[in-house]
Amino acid sequence: MKLLLRLCLVTFLLTSCGAKKPKITSSGATHATKSSNHIPFFDIDTYADDKEYGLVGEKPVKVGEKSVKNQLRYLASLAGPNGEELSYQRRGACCGYKSENGYGGTALVDVYEVTYDGLKKPILVYISFYDSEKLYIPKGFTKSQ
Repeated sequence: MKLLLRLCLVTFLLTSCGAKKPKITSSGATHATKSSNHIPFFDIDTYADDKEYGLVGEKPVKVGEKSVKNQLRYLASLAGPNGEELSYQRRGACCGYKSENGYGGTALVDVYEVTYDGLKKPILVYISFYDSEKLYIPKGFTKSQ
């Protein structure tokens, strides 16, 4: 029975990102924080070629080390298109994907709601801390100063 429940959960999580706006499957919202409250990564200076990088659940930013601190440092490394300071808060998790670093072979993607002065509608940024890869600047953002 436990195996059946686990398979159902994994199937749900793996298919939840197929939608244009993935369903946030866990709600672990945090209070909003600003980029200036965190130490950024200083080596992120390349813009992503993929216009969906970090902006859809299927193409999350992978910061690694199973570290929320790395997620916050990544966001602190970004700024709005004109250098605006970002504010962000975790909305929850979505979008399970296969990963040997995840629990039971499945990793989740955390969803952060990002805003800055002058932005009309918040931007959702998708970040996984289970795996790591080279970090890029997503479309619509610049490197923080």
